[in-house]
Amino acid sequence: MNTANHSPSHPEDFRVEWGPEGTYRSSLISLRDFSAGSVLAKLGLETQPTVKKAYTSVQFRDSSTGSEPSHIELCSDLVFINHSCSPNVAFELPEGLEGRQNGSWVLRALRDVKKGEELTFAYFSTEWDMAQPFDCRCGATECLGRIQGARYLPTSILKKYFVNDYILQLKNSTE
Repeated sequence: MNTANHSPSHPEDFRVEWGPEGTYRSSLISLRDFSAGSVLAKLGLETQPTVKKAYTSVQFRDSSTGSEPSHIELCSDLVFINHSCSPNVAFELPEGLEGRQNGSWVLRALRDVKKGEELTFAYFSTEWDMAQPFDCRCGATECLGRIQGARYLPTSILKKYFVNDYILQLKNSTE
């Protein structure tokens, strides 16, 4: 991304810390403290549904498509939230597209987040089968190694995390 043309989407709350050009090392940094359970951002109509999964999209369940998962492009600085096996935030995406329209899609703090802290979430909390799996280097003592999506993790691991209901439903339907 061309950083010179970047216009912050949440300038009071977050800033993008740019990684080297051509890498996936940019991150989103909190500009203030957030307490555990608080909403850091609402995801609304700025998000764009897409049929194609990508590293910039987040999966959700759209009731109009039946059991097939759908994806949204975040279309904001939230796309720079990286993965961690010890996440501090979660994307809560209930109620399909209706949740997007009625304001129930949110980014929530899983624990206290301090000013200057990088925001991270567990990618498998929204992703069943990822477009770009990777070897995690988060450094957490509970690091899971290869991150491919919830499909590849045992239920016993998923139960330790916030995971969206539709991912748990998919997991239960395959066991």
